[in-house]
Amino acid sequence: MKKVNLIYWIATGLFTAFMTLSGVFGLIPNPQGVTMMQHIGYGPHVLPFLSVAKLLGVIALLIQKFPRLKEWAYAGFAFDLLGAMYSFIAVGDSFTNCIGMLIGLVLLAISYIYWHKKWKLKTV
Repeated sequence: MKKVNLIYWIATGLFTAFMTLSGVFGLIPNPQGVTMMQHIGYGPHVLPFLSVAKLLGVIALLIQKFPRLKEWAYAGFAFDLLGAMYSFIAVGDSFTNCIGMLIGLVLLAISYIYWHKKWKLKTV
């Protein structure tokens, strides 16, 4: 149980730190963020929406109650990261620009898998 718990919290901690920074920087007026969103084909109005959604998702992942809400947060983060990767690749950016998002997906997957392992061990 200790190993499962440790791996879960390391992956979840790193992932939520990554998403918290992304959410906070998206809320701060930032011309680079607006330029990036326009580059991938989205208007600047999408950035604050995604940022608030990320911060709410981080809260959902860190709260240990409400497992259904946590499932939705995992799904939302997967859609966010996959959609961002697709958008960057669709506008012709190289895959190397998506390395951060790929790392985020790996951390998200580890967190999700170990959350289920932790949940099963807890209910047994």
